[in-house]
Amino acid sequence: MTQKILEGIKVLDLSQFLSGPRCSQLLALKGADVVKIEPPIGETMRVLCRLMRSERMMSTIHQNKRGITIDFKKPEGIDLLKKLAAECDVLVENFAPGLMNNLGLDYDTLKESNPGLVYVTISGYGRTGPLSGRTAFDIVAQASAGIMHAYRQPWRTPKVYFGDLVSGAYAALGAVEALFYRERTGRGQLVDISMQDVMYFQNFSCFSDNAIAPVKEEVEKLLGASLSNLLTDDDKPLPFWNSYEAKDGYIVIVALTDREWKHLMEAVGREDTLDDARYFNFLTRVQNAAAGLDIIAPWVKAHTVEEVAAILEKKKVPCAPVADFDMVNESEHLKERGMITEVEDSEFGTIAVPGDPIRHSAAPGGINSACPHLGEHTDEVLREWLGLPDDRIAALRSKKVI
Repeated sequence: MTQKILEGIKVLDLSQFLSGPRCSQLLALKGADVVKIEPPIGETMRVLCRLMRSERMMSTIHQNKRGITIDFKKPEGIDLLKKLAAECDVLVENFAPGLMNNLGLDYDTLKESNPGLVYVTISGYGRTGPLSGRTAFDIVAQASAGIMHAYRQPWRTPKVYFGDLVSGAYAALGAVEALFYRERTGRGQLVDISMQDVMYFQNFSCFSDNAIAPVKEEVEKLLGASLSNLLTDDDKPLPFWNSYEAKDGYIVIVALTDREWKHLMEAVGREDTLDDARYFNFLTRVQNAAAGLDIIAPWVKAHTVEEVAAILEKKKVPCAPVADFDMVNESEHLKERGMITEVEDSEFGTIAVPGDPIRHSAAPGGINSACPHLGEHTDEVLREWLGLPDDRIAALRSKKVI
């Protein structure tokens, strides 16, 4: 059997909701032994899912993990967590700032008994800076980093949890980078992930606007539009980067290069425009965007989405139907790629879950288990990681520590 990339790496996951679990999910998919720690009633996400009768959803982000329960409020529970932290390679947490310090589970404390520990902490604003003490959630991170402003609809809540999920992915990358550093130096370290940092790093329009500040007026005069939202301005759509209405839905079309524009005009049957100075290059097509839209929009409107896609695909013009959730979840391509797959749960049966988006030819990943049930592997992990005998485990359980 092929060894998985992170096989043998022990991960202690104390996180909840989405950002930390996304980090540990990516590590688990690559073979790490991820142990999810929850209080006796379950982490907040599990409790909310249980109330909504949707606990199946937990398996979309907790595949391949083992689960144990420990009461953080009991001194013996904290002692148990410290012993587990001394045995792990990576610890992941995303609690409110200061909580781990108050529990004596901060990095400086834990590294004394485990110098090689990679301690991943995810918070709204990071460990430094004037806002570091503030608590944040996904919507707060997106708002504070300009993402909601970028959509030009500041009154609408974000529809995708990028603040949590992308931050979790960066946390996983940070963990692997720190493990690589430890491999060379023998030293662990703190990985500090700020959700606002990550959202700013994704906000190309925002930081590019800052970069061109000295020449901003000159650029806008040349384009007749703002560069920072050139491709995303609803009031000034571009013919070569747009979502068009067809007979039965919408389809996005991209023709950024001269070659793609030529093929698009051929597909539309307007080869006559190829000698028109208004469409000679990218710049002139921006300056005459409205005229370009008048060429393409009626043609798309006269066809179905499938017809438009078939014609444009033959011409190698990038395009795609604007798919709803049902269409995406029925995608044969995603299924063949393994991105839409299933996992078996002892209580809930078959659950549809996402696959691993990162492919390695020599060490493929895979999903072997659903989200662990609350405390499902407590005895097993305490025996394996700490070598606790059954009577000691029974004593901890009788005291409601586990």
